[in-house]
Amino acid sequence: MEKLARYLKKVAKDGRRVLVLSHPHADLDALGCLLALEDTLGQIGARVSAGVPESLDRLSKNVLGKLGRRVKIDPTLDAEVVVLVDTSSIDQLGDLSEEIRRKGVDLVVIDHHRSSKETLQLAKHHYVDEGAASAVELVLKLLRKLGGKLNSKTALVMLAGIITDTGQFKFANDETFRAVNELLEAGASYHKALQLVEMPEDRSKRVAMLKAAQRAELYRAHKKWILFSELGAFEADAASMFVKIGADVAVVGSEEKGEVRISARARSGVAAQTELHLGELMENLAKEFGGTGGGHAGAAAAVVNGKLEDVKEFALKALNKMLRPKKE
Repeated sequence: MEKLARYLKKVAKDGRRVLVLSHPHADLDALGCLLALEDTLGQIGARVSAGVPESLDRLSKNVLGKLGRRVKIDPTLDAEVVVLVDTSSIDQLGDLSEEIRRKGVDLVVIDHHRSSKETLQLAKHHYVDEGAASAVELVLKLLRKLGGKLNSKTALVMLAGIITDTGQFKFANDETFRAVNELLEAGASYHKALQLVEMPEDRSKRVAMLKAAQRAELYRAHKKWILFSELGAFEADAASMFVKIGADVAVVGSEEKGEVRISARARSGVAAQTELHLGELMENLAKEFGGTGGGHAGAAAAVVNGKLEDVKEFALKALNKMLRPKKE
C-alpha cells in the first residue's frame, strides 16, 4: 500500500492522465471506490476520470441520480494510467482490456477478490486482499496514505457499498466496522445509507425467484447440499435466496445465444470447512469454455461460451471435489 500510494502521488505530480475503472454493471461497492478515487486523485493534482464498461447496476444508477454524480459509461482509453478496482480479471473490461494491453498503459489493481494471474502479471502495482469484506475498505486505506479528504456524499455512497457488499454486515469483520466509523466521521449518515440501498419491490424479481425455485435441482456431495437452477435474470439473487433457505452451495445459470452467465453462492463457513473456492471454480470455467470469471471463496460469477448443460456438468464435477473436508 505504501508503494502504491507513492506511485500514485508521483503520477499526480507528473500530471499524467488517470482512468479509474471497475467491472460492468458496477455495484455500489465499486461505485463508491470509483467516486472516492476520482475525488482524491483529483485533489492531489491528477488529471482523472472514472468509468465502467457497459453500465451500472440498477441500484448504482438510482444512487447516482439522487446524488447528482456521474461516471462515464464505456469511456475511451485516453489515459496513461488505469486504476482497476473491484474487478478480478482485466478480461471483464471487454474491448478496453485489449486497448490496455495494446497501448501498454500502467495498470494498478485494487481488489478484494481472487485476481486472475494474467491481471496481476500485467499490473505495475497491485493491492489484493481477499480477507477484506468490501473493496471500499481497501480504497479507504489508500486514501489515508494519499492524504485526500472525503466529502459527505462520496462517504455516503461508500457506506452504502459496504452495507450491500457485506449483506447488511452479515459478512463483515473488524476492519469493516473501522471503515464504517471512518465514513461516519467523514459525514456519511447510516440512516441515509439504508434509504439509498432500499429499492421499490420489483414484481419481475419476485416472479423470477419463484421460477428459480420451480426449476431447482438438488444434489449431494460430501454431506453438503448443492442446488442448481436456471434463470434468465437475477441469477445472483436466486443463488443467495437458495443459500438462505438451506443450500450449502447454490449455482444459478442462464444461456442466451451461446453465452452462459452463472452465479454461485455458498453458505457461511462452508469454504472454511472444505476445499471450496467459488472464485477458483469460475476461473476454471472461463479457462475451459472461454470467457471471464472470478470472485470470492463464497461468492463468484462467470460469463462463458457454450451450453448451460455442459457448464453445469463441469461445475457439479468440480464442486464434488471442492466440497471435500479440509485435511487437519
